[in-house]
Amino acid sequence: MAATAKRERVVERIAAGLRRSILEGRLHPGDALPSERALAESYAVNRSSVREAMKRLEGWGLIHIRHGGATRVADFFLSVGLDLVPHLVELGVRVDPGILRDLHEIRAMLLGWCAGEAATKADPASIARLNDLARRLSDAKTRPAALQDLDYDFFQELVAITGNRLLQWFANLVREIYSKGRDRFAAIYSREVFDPRHHRQAVAAIRAGNAALATAAMRAHAATALTTLEARP
Repeated sequence: MAATAKRERVVERIAAGLRRSILEGRLHPGDALPSERALAESYAVNRSSVREAMKRLEGWGLIHIRHGGATRVADFFLSVGLDLVPHLVELGVRVDPGILRDLHEIRAMLLGWCAGEAATKADPASIARLNDLARRLSDAKTRPAALQDLDYDFFQELVAITGNRLLQWFANLVREIYSKGRDRFAAIYSREVFDPRHHRQAVAAIRAGNAALATAAMRAHAATALTTLEARP
């Protein structure tokens, strides 16, 4: 068992190192990776460990393995799953700002849709939870870091009200991405930018069953955040 655990650590070290080189742009789409022999020598491991690491990279959509030919870096934006996006944020790769804007645009669309759905589906208990979050978001004593957490709590509560399980998975992914890059979003939650009235307006509209106003309130919140992100260098 100890030998198996040691081998797993070795394989993970190789895979993580190569993944980082690809995501950070030191290896570009189309570039050939060193041979198994060269990688084994570089990492001071056997070739079977390298081969296993290559399979992981292929599974992540980062490389194309061609038997009898060179293993090359894939155009990973066309092939990776969403589960790798947190690694892009965590690493701070050069393409990261664009990815974050794209992700935030998706979140903006979802916020509006979820708020509209909540206006027709929310029960009194859900509305009470949203109202409590909006109240805490409006508290002048709430620090920016806490505002960020509360804002995502609000989003996840809206998602939960919709009952869409795939959307709940996506909301969890978004939260992981943002938690790995908290500093990148700090500007959104400064008191000069963050406007809790949007959340209060959304709650009032949801309580009244007004889907259009609930959607508009959350879209206004998302638009402010997106404008702030795009203004950053």
